[in-house]
Amino acid sequence: MPIRILVIDDDVQTTTDLKRFLERAGYDVQEENDSTYALEHARVFQPDVVILDYLMPTMHGGDVAWQLASDPFLRRVKVIVCTGCPQREISSALPPSPIPIVEKPIDADALLQLIRESTDRVAQIAR
Repeated sequence: MPIRILVIDDDVQTTTDLKRFLERAGYDVQEENDSTYALEHARVFQPDVVILDYLMPTMHGGDVAWQLASDPFLRRVKVIVCTGCPQREISSALPPSPIPIVEKPIDADALLQLIRESTDRVAQIAR
């Protein structure tokens, strides 16, 4: 079964581009453009990885990351934050678990490497 990735970003172009790119890399990808529905969408889709924007209009990525970390069915999901904000400005708003932060514009190779590292850990836990 392919690794499932949920891309959460208020910018439709960003989610569309990431979805296409990640699907070509062999992942099962869904997108969500409204952060208020992110937790509900994640509960239904059950992703292995969430790629999360930080600056969104209704709920910022830090709040979404905390919701994921607090949910008993989703706390295992690996979160990668992709943002235009400097890391020092947002790291204190994220849950204490190690959450990689990728600055925009996104380096595609670096993102794929983070996904591989995150999903390798998921595969090891499942064994």
